[in-house]
Amino acid sequence: MRPTVLVTGATGSIGRFVVPALIGAGYLVRGQYVRAPGNVPGVDWRRWNFLESLEVDPLVDGCDAVIHLAAELSDIGKMERINVDATRRLAEAAAASGARYFGHASSIVVYGSPRTRRVDEQTPLIDLARPMAKQYLAEPYMLEYARTKTMAELALRGAAPTLRVDLLRPTVVADLQRILEAADWSAYRKVLCLYRRTQYVLASDVASAIAHLLRRGLQDGRDRIEAYNICEDACGTFRDLFARAYEMTHDPRYSVPFELPIVADMAKNWSLSRTLEIRYPLGMLRFANDKLCATGFRFPTGIEAAVEQSLFGRVEGLKGNTLPQAVP
Repeated sequence: MRPTVLVTGATGSIGRFVVPALIGAGYLVRGQYVRAPGNVPGVDWRRWNFLESLEVDPLVDGCDAVIHLAAELSDIGKMERINVDATRRLAEAAAASGARYFGHASSIVVYGSPRTRRVDEQTPLIDLARPMAKQYLAEPYMLEYARTKTMAELALRGAAPTLRVDLLRPTVVADLQRILEAADWSAYRKVLCLYRRTQYVLASDVASAIAHLLRRGLQDGRDRIEAYNICEDACGTFRDLFARAYEMTHDPRYSVPFELPIVADMAKNWSLSRTLEIRYPLGMLRFANDKLCATGFRFPTGIEAAVEQSLFGRVEGLKGNTLPQAVP
């Protein structure tokens, strides 16, 4: 009998790739949405708003696994309810209903701004007992997002003792369209960001990684918690991206005359944290995916090929040719 998988946030930026990936892998999929169902056939679409109710037993009942993608990224007032409380309740309901696997889409923000540039799953997480601004060089809304994502991971360690739980920590998830959106940034932002690593990982590759870990988790059957960075070292810098984009398209938006030195960016970050601790911002980090690769996973497309695909589409668009749309 085919396993049934609940996917929350099924119509979101990652969910719209995860759902067809699971369908293609032979799973029965129940998709949670808030505003409108997706258009993938064969999905049991369920409307559920976690702001309205956390009595999620009917949503989870009958599922063998949960892939929890739903999250609040911008509204600080909703973050704890959706990112923490809903996560805890879904895990509790999944365990009570007899589900075997819970995949939680966490984030690399749980590391904050680490003291080392290389980040693997053993890198310390944000310490919730300390001021957030001293540990994470980010804007206030991102501090709250990081706080609630860290709280959710900690909550799962006590809420689901009978489940196999994977904490999924993707870097910056991008589809083919987002990869080239930097062309429309302000000149100041372009100059400031050139040295930074993009941290991009292709959305369809993230979906493949999630499907891979789900299969392993259901087969393994052991009740334990594992964390996985879902990232690519080959992401490169924005300098690399702009240079390649200008080479292929000759679009002047990709021509940046100069870049600010790293120290200027570090000074900006210091103004946010006011700490003398040496901490590295997102654009300077190198995330390790050794643990994910050790499971046998390989990225089907890869970010380098995705960049080339995006640029080829831009070139053809400039020529006036019509290309088929990427299918999630």
